[in-house]
Amino acid sequence: MVPVPILTACALTFVLYLGAYMRLPLVPLFAQGLGASTFQVGMINAGFMLAATLLSLPLGLVSDRLGRRRLILVGMAISGLTSVFLLFAATPLQVGAIYLFSGVGLACFSPAMMSYVGDVSPVPFLGRAYGWYTSALYLGMAAGPGLGGAVAAWGFRVAFLVSAVVIAAGVLVGGPRMPAPPPVVRPGSSNLLSDFLEIARNRAVLACWIATFFSTYAWGSLFAFFPLYAREAGISIAHTGLIFTCQAAANAVFRIPIGHFSDRLGKRVPFIIGGNLAFALCIMAVGQFRGLGPLYLLFVAVGGSMAATFTAIGAVLSESVPTRIRGLAMGGYNTCIYGGFAVSAATLGAVISCSGFPAGFGVAGGLCAAATLVLAFFFPRPPAPPSP
Repeated sequence: MVPVPILTACALTFVLYLGAYMRLPLVPLFAQGLGASTFQVGMINAGFMLAATLLSLPLGLVSDRLGRRRLILVGMAISGLTSVFLLFAATPLQVGAIYLFSGVGLACFSPAMMSYVGDVSPVPFLGRAYGWYTSALYLGMAAGPGLGGAVAAWGFRVAFLVSAVVIAAGVLVGGPRMPAPPPVVRPGSSNLLSDFLEIARNRAVLACWIATFFSTYAWGSLFAFFPLYAREAGISIAHTGLIFTCQAAANAVFRIPIGHFSDRLGKRVPFIIGGNLAFALCIMAVGQFRGLGPLYLLFVAVGGSMAATFTAIGAVLSESVPTRIRGLAMGGYNTCIYGGFAVSAATLGAVISCSGFPAGFGVAGGLCAAATLVLAFFFPRPPAPPSP
């Protein structure tokens, strides 16, 4: 039986990402219609990513002090207001400023909600809790663009209005029903430096952050460059979209059973190391195939391996830190996610321009694999059982 707080967290997460990702395929086209150049469209998305990268860690720290629920609802409110403000945008500059605001909302919501899930979950249930939570997140991410595209048949501004209504309904209906997490036995200290130093000395947290950065660095290569590779290989836009859909579906479907299995096994690190290695090898292999069948299979494997890695990372982060600094740990995790995407887009383009797509995917997957092998020795070893 899934605890009520976890179900509430999943519902709010699904609603937020459904509403926010309704905007995802529309904002570039909307900005272009207002006169934005291709470069300006790229900068609009870069600004959103930069805001989320820079603010996730400090806002995770804020959630340790002001409470998770406040930050979660503030983040949802900001995301809803983003859609409202887009109704009145008249220039590309205004769209860029609004999307910066959207990044702030995501940085409020994600670390606080991840921390909330850890706060309300008993340790033996952590794998399943993060499996349910991240499945809800990815289902929202998968359904949002399709819903946004369908509603946009009546106009971009109609789609933005529906997005705002969806998120507002989540805040008004789900917010008051969100159970409070257990009280913190020892609240965060007033000395921020001591909290940062405690995190910096935690090998499990640092290992999870590094694994996350290199995973999203490799994952970013697919988001940024696979559509171009697919077009060069003669793959239609429809099939390119379906390939990504298969990856997202596998990512969502495998998370709950993997979380359940990791709870029963009582070990998380093998899922992180094994999942990340499999993920890295799949990324490296993408550039070696141009046929639809192998690429569909590879992307399903990418989704399954990501499910193993990131479900286990969420559980390890939660059980490796006390509640009073969990927001800080989750904030750093989200910073590594968005930072990995940003660095990937900034560096792999040059590799691909010089040496081609196979080299770019090979570098992305190779760096992820190398970092994972190093981390296999960096994670703290579990204590040995007492001798009889």
